[in-house]
Amino acid sequence: MTVWRLENERFQVEISETGGEISHIRDKRESREWMWQPRADVWNNSATQLFPVVGRLIHEGVWSEGQFLPLPAHGFLRRQPFHRINNNSDQLVLEARSTPETWAVWPWKWRVQVHITLHDEGLTFSQHIFNDDTRPFRYSVGWHPGFALPVAPETGWWVDFGEEGVNGPFPTRERTLEIKNATPLTTQFPLTSEAFQDGAVYFGVSQQRQIHIRRPDGVTVLTMETGAHDWLALWGVPGEDLLCIEPLAGTTDAPDFDGQIQHKRGFQQLMPGNKQTFDVRLRFAMDA
Repeated sequence: MTVWRLENERFQVEISETGGEISHIRDKRESREWMWQPRADVWNNSATQLFPVVGRLIHEGVWSEGQFLPLPAHGFLRRQPFHRINNNSDQLVLEARSTPETWAVWPWKWRVQVHITLHDEGLTFSQHIFNDDTRPFRYSVGWHPGFALPVAPETGWWVDFGEEGVNGPFPTRERTLEIKNATPLTTQFPLTSEAFQDGAVYFGVSQQRQIHIRRPDGVTVLTMETGAHDWLALWGVPGEDLLCIEPLAGTTDAPDFDGQIQHKRGFQQLMPGNKQTFDVRLRFAMDA
């Protein structure tokens, strides 16, 4: 499997051909690895891309115009090969596109381009979704990076959503998400040992937000700036030094979802010949 590498004065980054997955963000100045390293008994990925669905499908697929489309949880993009379009020392452009195999389960012509750019404090990760078909299609997209942070042994870590806040928290049950009518505003979320006992926790209205991960002493260790993503999910495994921060356009299924694609919560619609872009910027603190 091909692995591409980017490097600047501070960071060394590796990206895998399969799924266009960032597998390493090594901080040379801090002598640390920021990405979670896969473990089969915990989580066997580092930073998966999600397309054309996000989360669990309770019917193991969706219906579109009377046709059932069998799809795995989180879609098929994380298993697709990516090809290099452009590359220099601190920037990489990759692309995956529809194939006869994907047409069998998602009968539209699509492309996903990923732009990864290093900067002094971290990197920018951009997903560009193209509709190369003659018909519009509906889809969800997201990024599922996991970070190696000592949230298990050190109590008191928390997520700071800033003064604007987000809606939530909305916990999942058996990987389904029920949204009540009330949408409370949240500016902070404590990363307790019980936070993810039932699974991921979702937050809404998360577009254009700065999300700060803070140590018990209040120092910011990691900042994520979201783009057009209207949802954010947090997830971890109790007892493990893993925190996933997932900017999403779409969610896992509602427990009463009828399976019809037009009723899928958070699905975007993309017209023929158009594209949509979802940017994420990561900043990693020094001396943290």
